Amino acid sequence: MNVADVEKTTVDCTDHLELCGGIRELVQAIVVAEDRDYSWATVVECLQRPDNGAATKPIVYLADQLGIDLPARETLLKSFTSGCPLLNPMRSEQGSYDSEYHLRINVDWERLDSMES
Repeated sequence: MNVADVEKTTVDCTDHLELCGGIRELVQAIVVAEDRDYSWATVVECLQRPDNGAATKPIVYLADQLGIDLPARETLLKSFTSGCPLLNPMRSEQGSYDSEYHLRINVDWERLDSMES
């Protein structure tokens, strides 16, 4: 039986927010993981696999917002496609376009940021 590690699970949950309870829970999990033995290098390895591209933009965005020093960040930025997905596909399409991340930010970061405390 194959069991996913927490880093791969983070990538999978980012790609399928409906399976992990939504963006707030994902942010909370990242904050908790950051206080434990968590490997961002492993997350980057997962993101660089062909089947995980959809999670790259949101993870880079969230890592930056949380002040996480993501390994190979510049390489990940260069891998961004021209598409503009929603940060949270479970919510409405209203929100601002962020050209650095090629994301539509359709969540209130101030509310998500409160998860840090």
